[in-house]
Amino acid sequence: MRVTFAFPHGTAFAPDPSERIKGVRAVMSTSGMPEATAVAPDERVRRFVARAYGIRTLGLALGALMVGVVLYRNGAPVSVWGLMVAHGFLWPHAARLLSGRSIEPARTERNNLMVDAAMGGVWVALMQFNLLPSFALIAMFGMNLIAVGGPPLLVRGAALQAAGCIVAAVAGGLAFAPHTSLAEMLATLPLLTVLPLTLSVIMHRLARRVQRQNHLLVQLSSIDGLSGLLNRRHWEEAIAAALACHRQHGRQATMLLIDIDHFKHINDQYGHTVGDEVVRRVGTMIRTSLRDGDLAGRYGGDEFGVVLADTDPHTAEMVAERIRSGVACTLFDRAPGLRCTLSIGIARSDTGTGDVREWIRRADAALYRAKLAGRNCFSGAV
Repeated sequence: MRVTFAFPHGTAFAPDPSERIKGVRAVMSTSGMPEATAVAPDERVRRFVARAYGIRTLGLALGALMVGVVLYRNGAPVSVWGLMVAHGFLWPHAARLLSGRSIEPARTERNNLMVDAAMGGVWVALMQFNLLPSFALIAMFGMNLIAVGGPPLLVRGAALQAAGCIVAAVAGGLAFAPHTSLAEMLATLPLLTVLPLTLSVIMHRLARRVQRQNHLLVQLSSIDGLSGLLNRRHWEEAIAAALACHRQHGRQATMLLIDIDHFKHINDQYGHTVGDEVVRRVGTMIRTSLRDGDLAGRYGGDEFGVVLADTDPHTAEMVAERIRSGVACTLFDRAPGLRCTLSIGIARSDTGTGDVREWIRRADAALYRAKLAGRNCFSGAV
């Protein structure tokens, strides 16, 4: 019956791998960009204890079936049956209370596992070393210990298991009946099938959750926290891939290089808090003006880059004007008198565009012409 704790403890009882990301979960904000939010410790504990309780209860029920058949054949005394009932049907609830009330549920579950280790040895001896049930307990227990804490925990658990086995064997008169009957084999099958399948489903779900969260964490690492757009490195990598793709398929793309006019003056006059708000508003305006497949990034402190996929010059100018006019009409609560404007340079990719650096250089030259033209406008060689 002991194995039913052990095997699940190494998987579903162990802390959710997705909760090891320092208490941070990646989620999607209403703007469509990923952001980080703290995972409440109480919620992590609740999920952890509930998962441990469910699997432990299932495992002990399956283990009780197997051990009970062996005990019945051996004519076990009432005291042993009472121990089996206490271990199989009362211990899961006690373990849940211990873990649920602990400030360190993972540590408490490890302690519970040590109790399970000792009881595992006890049941091997009380089953008089019945071959198949005993090896089923030992094998699953070893898998569990390695999954939870690796070889060091396996050594500790094995020592406790051996100690429990010796004590119970001496107390029981060193009875030895290794033969496994057909009924005992059949009683062992649910433990060897239902429990591993259940744990596999749980681990699959945990793996999927970790995969999703890792994907979102990668996104978080690639996104500028203030504007909500790609940071410079990831934007340049993305547009390099886009440029290669467009040239391979003979399609054109257009780059917009956007600069906030007099951004230093905004910071100096209104403060950096307002400057940050300007960056956020510009980032939001850019995102809402683009289509799926377009690439937008924060290129510098007050510069942004956009690549419009499969876009002709006229459409590019329409997008540039939409962004420019949208920002020009934006009001700022902390700076009622502020009117923010943009200068935008436009450069189309063509067969003569050697690489990303050349493309950016052409867009930057167009941006410079927009600034010479008085700012708050767009210019380009499209």
